Amino acid sequence: MAFPRSLRASLATVPCAAALVVGVGAPGALAHDAVIGGSPADGEVVTEFPDTLELTFSGEVQDGFNTFALSNAGTGQVIYTGEPELEGRTVSLALPADLDTEPGDYRIGFQIISSDGHSTKGMTSFTYQPADAGTASETAAPDPAGGEGGASSSTDLTLLWAGLGVLVVAGGAIAVIGKQKKRRELDS
Repeated sequence: MAFPRSLRASLATVPCAAALVVGVGAPGALAHDAVIGGSPADGEVVTEFPDTLELTFSGEVQDGFNTFALSNAGTGQVIYTGEPELEGRTVSLALPADLDTEPGDYRIGFQIISSDGHSTKGMTSFTYQPADAGTASETAAPDPAGGEGGASSSTDLTLLWAGLGVLVVAGGAIAVIGKQKKRRELDS
């Protein structure tokens, strides 16, 4: 069945409208700063436990309620928490020398005020595997729930905007088809 020319023209505008909705929404969804580096780096295996946690963000972190929490991923126990120092896009927290650490996986949870003024939460992780422990040491398995990371937050928001775009497209298509059907009925 061929669609009338006016219906084809109307339907051709729907993808353009969807692209506009998704394109306009995406910058807002990606505006929150994300972790782009760190020491230890996300997923890094270190042989010496760090004395400072440092994360570098995609934008300049604002003063406000900023916090870091170091936790043992295997037990979920928070080992140390504190307000980090800000230096542009780099946020760091000095750790006390007397921390009770053991080989295994660790998380650096953070909450910062992004350059856009919004609060952003997330986490990175690293594995502490001392050189003298060898390769036979067991480390805790990563938590499948994984917490909320900077990248997944951005991905979740992007998916939300994309989903809204799909709904707009579907709604527009239904409206156009209904309008064309009504015109055909009136023309008959």
